[in-house]
Amino acid sequence: MRLTQDDHGRAYVIRGFDENHVVVNDQRLERTFLVTPERLDTEVPVEDLSGLEEHGESLLTRDDPEVVIVGTGARTRMGPAAVSAALMRRGIGIEYMDTAAALRTYTVLASEHRRVSLLVIF
Repeated sequence: MRLTQDDHGRAYVIRGFDENHVVVNDQRLERTFLVTPERLDTEVPVEDLSGLEEHGESLLTRDDPEVVIVGTGARTRMGPAAVSAALMRRGIGIEYMDTAAALRTYTVLASEHRRVSLLVIF
């Protein structure tokens, strides 16, 4: 599915996806990544939701987001409660969604110039 043509001045834009990959700009990604409108990190030390226990808070807060979206694959799965609580204590919202919904939501928030981070876990 193709998402957007216009980048609204953002450096990193979700261009399309299917169940096995996501296209950010012209780069096809098939493993876990973190993206903000200004940065793409493909070297993320998290392979599944349980990996957020160890790396979650530092990984998800490093770009000072107001909201974090986590794409969890074909269906929505919840991450560790401790990570969600830690982010909420810092005033950062966190939402777990199936990856398709997460990509669409991220695209809308980024186009509104919101401070949003998206973690996609394959």
